[in-house]
Parts: sequence; C-alpha cells; structure tokens
Amino acid sequence: MKTILTAALLSLAAAPAFAQVTGAETRRCGDYGQPAEGMPEEFGQFAFLIGDFDVGSEPWDAETGSWGEPQYYARWNGYYGFGGRAIFDEWYDPGYGYRDGSGAGINIRLWDAASGQWHTAWHYTANNEVRELRQVVREDSLMWLWQVYPEAPERRVFFEIYEDGEWARISQVQDEATGEWVNSVRLHARPANCG
Repeated sequence: MKTILTAALLSLAAAPAFAQVTGAETRRCGDYGQPAEGMPEEFGQFAFLIGDFDVGSEPWDAETGSWGEPQYYARWNGYYGFGGRAIFDEWYDPGYGYRDGSGAGINIRLWDAASGQWHTAWHYTANNEVRELRQVVREDSLMWLWQVYPEAPERRVFFEIYEDGEWARISQVQDEATGEWVNSVRLHARPANCG
C-alpha cells in the first residue's frame, strides 16, 4: 500500500506545473461577482482570492532554504457572495469530482468592523469539519490567519501576494529544538486556465 501511495504522489508531482487535477464542476471561470456598494476599504484585502486558481502544495526544504516541488495540486476558487458582502472561497482536493474520498471545502469570509478582523467559517465535506478562523493585516503588511474554534496547536499562517495574479498561503511550525518559527508548507496559487 505504501508503494502505491508513493507512486501516486510521485505521479502527481511529475504532472505539468499546476495541471488541472479536479473535475470540470470545480471550475467557475467567470461571474465572480463584485463587492457591494459601500463596503469598507478593508474588503479589498482579500481581493487576491477572487478567480480560479490551480494550487501546488510545496514543502519547505530546510537544506536548500527554498520551497520544494509540489507534492500535489488542487483547485481554489474565490468569488463575492451574499450580494457582494462576503468573500466565498472554495477548495477542491486533488481528484475531486472523479475520485472517491476527495473532499471540498468553503470559507465564508466576513469583515467585522467592530473587531477590525475578518471572521471566517470553514466547512469541509470529507470529515464534516467546521472551523472558526480570524484574519487580520498586521504591521508587516501580511494577512495573518489563526484558528479560534476548535482550539488548535499554535502555528503561524499568513498570505503572500506575488506578481501576475499569483499568491500563497504559507504555514510555519515551531522548531522543537530552537523554538524558532520555520517554514513548513506553501500553498502556491496561480491563475487557472479558463480557456
């Protein structure tokens, strides 16, 4: 079984960069909506999520000090919901739409002016998981994310925005020996081909 799983992961890693590996029903490719009139300027903080994206899950290689080759590819789509008063973003596991057990999830992101934070609910089909998350742009200009419910071990998660519509969600973990925060996984998103 381990050999089969290893071969499957290697075949995914050998696939062309950011190849579509989910079913056709995971494509929105248009009608992403728009923010409602009068939404606060903070609403633009997650505008980078709007669109269709192919995502590679890249592990951190401590020896080279760089991100490794993607271990798998998935789909992440974003659009404006609730008449432009929220941002919805959908995640589709590799094989979703044609492989049993592949799950999908959705974030519903609402800006809360009173707390100055994004309040987010995450729902995931593979295990019926629901999480409550928070996000805020900090002094370093990065969007940071943390889990409120259920309580989760401390970790650092933030978003980076690159050129050409690319972006990433980066997770860090604490090194047990040094206590330093070190890179762990980068979900690197590139605009999907909607042609």
